[in-house]
Amino acid sequence: MNRRRGLMIPEFKVTVSARDSERRAVFPSVARVCGVLLLWMAILVPGGWFLDAEDVAPGRSRFCEQRRVEYIVGNLPVILSAPHGGGLAPSTIPDRKRGTLVTDAFTDRLAREIARAFYKQTGRFPHVIICHLKRTKVDCNRSLEEATEGDPAAQRVWNGFHGFIDDARKAVLKAEGRGLYIDLHGHGHPEARLELGYLIKSAELALNAKKLESLEARSSIRGLSSRSQTSFVERLRGRSSFGGLIQRLGYAAVPSPKFPHPGKAKYFRGGYNTARYGSRDGGAISGFQVECHRKGVRDTAANRKRFAQAFAAAVNEYLRIHCALDIRKKRREAGSGR
Repeated sequence: MNRRRGLMIPEFKVTVSARDSERRAVFPSVARVCGVLLLWMAILVPGGWFLDAEDVAPGRSRFCEQRRVEYIVGNLPVILSAPHGGGLAPSTIPDRKRGTLVTDAFTDRLAREIARAFYKQTGRFPHVIICHLKRTKVDCNRSLEEATEGDPAAQRVWNGFHGFIDDARKAVLKAEGRGLYIDLHGHGHPEARLELGYLIKSAELALNAKKLESLEARSSIRGLSSRSQTSFVERLRGRSSFGGLIQRLGYAAVPSPKFPHPGKAKYFRGGYNTARYGSRDGGAISGFQVECHRKGVRDTAANRKRFAQAFAAAVNEYLRIHCALDIRKKRREAGSGR
């Protein structure tokens, strides 16, 4: 074995006859040397080794920035991001001094459980992007400047997170031409209900139907109007809204038929990611923010699994009604060999 810079490089010997003498030539195993070189490139290239989504099987992960950002590659027209559930806090990245610094506990685990629920119900995977860096180091639901406060390492993580979402969007549009984006969070408000953010303010949700209809162009689900046969108000808080669908599965939500607006309670209406990746500014991918309460949803493994099954079922139905996408039908066709 050759020992060079700590690497064990195997060698083999080839005997060459030349009249009265023998010459021995030593050749490294080319395949193994190439493998070692690729490994070192993966280690030494800033940000790590990148593969296109098409090069990774659905359900498998891509990473960047020293595994601080993960992209579970999908093959469904659903993109799920979890920007605030990470727990890594490297000392090489300074703590942020401004903004919200609280971790949305267990939302990273919840995102994985939701992916498993989708696979169980459809035989396919959503695209899932998770930031594993703690929110004290970077906030991937804010603009670059606010999210990183100028730190280069934090900026690379932020770019990696949003780069993966861009990759997922491209894959969804290429495969289906349209889709749904959901930004997953956790809230600490006393009300035990989901808060669904469509970029509509709390007070505006209390408006009558006619006035609320006029706000569709400002919402993150604006693009659904080209496919859905229902009104904007129905898609926002009616029986076939996501709030209405998840409510029938046992989870209170606002807006929904039961809670059309939050009243005087605190409410998150959607942030940077919802504005950037929803359809407010156009496009065929609509989206919304989901703020999950802790108890009964994300506090234990059993509760996360139960909620994930309801969540996936509600999204499946929402896609069928409002995006004309029946993802469970595709599973049956795949299973029949068609």
